[in-house]
Amino acid sequence: MARERYIVIFGRTPQLALRELQTFFPDVNVLTEEIAQIESEEKIDAGQLMGKLGGAVKIARVVGQVSEVTPESVISFIDTRVKSVTFGFSIYGFDLSVKTLTARTKELLEQQAVRTRYVTPAHGNALSTVVIDKGNVQEVVVVKHNESYIVGTTLAVQPFEEWNTRDYGRPYADAKAGMLPPKVARMIVNIAYPHPTNTKSLNQDFHPVLLDPFCGMGTILAEAYMTSWSVMGSDVSADIVDRAKKNLDWLVQLFPGTRGSIGACVTADAVHISEHIVANSVDAIVTEPFMGATSIANQKTLDSQKIKNIIKGLEKLYIGCLRDWHKILKENGRIVIALPAYAVLGRVYFVKKVVDMCENLGYTIVDGPIEYSRPQAIVKRQFYILQKKN
Repeated sequence: MARERYIVIFGRTPQLALRELQTFFPDVNVLTEEIAQIESEEKIDAGQLMGKLGGAVKIARVVGQVSEVTPESVISFIDTRVKSVTFGFSIYGFDLSVKTLTARTKELLEQQAVRTRYVTPAHGNALSTVVIDKGNVQEVVVVKHNESYIVGTTLAVQPFEEWNTRDYGRPYADAKAGMLPPKVARMIVNIAYPHPTNTKSLNQDFHPVLLDPFCGMGTILAEAYMTSWSVMGSDVSADIVDRAKKNLDWLVQLFPGTRGSIGACVTADAVHISEHIVANSVDAIVTEPFMGATSIANQKTLDSQKIKNIIKGLEKLYIGCLRDWHKILKENGRIVIALPAYAVLGRVYFVKKVVDMCENLGYTIVDGPIEYSRPQAIVKRQFYILQKKN
């Protein structure tokens, strides 16, 4: 029996998106930097999978493979059984005039007495998810792979309105704090999942425990809650914890059918969080810790000694945290943590001592660094995945 194949197209953070996808499908076949192929013995509910992922923007079912891309070779992949067809093409990994391909395909369809309209990309060679969703477009995706072209038809696109609501609609946010966007938070939450899974377990009644000891406004907790984790959080500021609780209350009301659960959110120092949580009870710690004063990013002049002092202070903080967190993590429990790298005056200053000490602190480095940052950012995030040693 032939296995079902699917193309997953990533968004702006392909490195993180690939790690996220591998959590659910360990045997991912990477086609390009931004596209992967997955296989399944049975059909995948693409809408459900898309709702789970933070890093994917499109999921398409593989419907064929062609040696060259012409209107004649791709026209058969458009479903003409409907009264009127709205279609469009997106191509990845090679150059071709999408407008010419689309216009010529329309001519061939009309010769077959098929009523059609088409859309073409506003920028580049790929249709936006908004155009596909709002226009009810049949999208044919063509990906160059080796010496041929894989063809897929799009089944699901990222629910952008839902993401925007959770990002901009919540009661409290702080853009100045440089907090993670919800999509990135979702990716690292999924990466922290206790064990590799597959499509059969997407519906499992399984609620692992996740802690964010630097919870801020609760973005990571929110995305973990949305994916059926039992979440706990803490922050050194009582006011911030209160805001995180209100954001979570808002989320529960907005998505009443969500199967996650919300536990304690307490005011506590991350270095002593074990005083508030039962030993060996947490499946994963996912966090973006304090990375230094946010004013650093706005300073016009920074001397190297000041940066070295900041790095030294952060190293002390993170090592203290890792030592304490070891007490509350379950056996083989994971930590997904963003560590800062300061790019100043042509040099990069990193909390290297933290990485060097992981083994002595009782952790194995599973993966990292996985960089996530704006190109011109002074403080760059590097994600590391740690696992508690037996």
